[in-house]
Amino acid sequence: MKKKNVNIIEVRRNQLTRAAYKVVSRKGYYNFTVRDIAKEAGLSTGLVHYYFKNKDDLLVSVLRVMNENLSFYLSKALEQIHDPKEKLIIFMDEAFHLVEREKEYFHVLIDFWTQINHNERMRKANVKLYQSYRAECSKIIKEGIEKKVFKDVDVEYTATMIVAFVQGLIIQYIIDPNAFDYSEYNKKIKEQIIENLIR
Repeated sequence: MKKKNVNIIEVRRNQLTRAAYKVVSRKGYYNFTVRDIAKEAGLSTGLVHYYFKNKDDLLVSVLRVMNENLSFYLSKALEQIHDPKEKLIIFMDEAFHLVEREKEYFHVLIDFWTQINHNERMRKANVKLYQSYRAECSKIIKEGIEKKVFKDVDVEYTATMIVAFVQGLIIQYIIDPNAFDYSEYNKKIKEQIIENLIR
């Protein structure tokens, strides 16, 4: 019976987290209510309050799930790949294609950035998100150096630079989708990064 209760709690929390993700992507961080989330999830507002202490608690859960989803997609894409160069290309492709696969992700993320100076929990959640991007990228670069595929570079700096290039292009594209040819630019960025790393 106890296991069943744990499963119901997990299902409800996931249901509400997914609903919050959709609502925030449509309405923005400042313009949604608990009632909006309850309606999206098909549940009562009382249940939202039962499973999450407040809006912040729910939104931190949204960021955590976003991070888990990214890790899942990336792990799935990388599971059969052994070449570090291919892994790095896939790492960048996964980020670049996220715009097409899950455009709301970046709208939600940008909204959450507005909170980092006012909300310590939101700042920490964003810090974890970027740490995980850099850590995944660093792991691939280290493997490439060990296998003598990549030059002996400063791993942390290179991972930070790659994340900055990729995210910078995505943000510019989301703000102004007509500014440049997105596919062409992300192809050029990948080529430039690989060219600079390959021995």
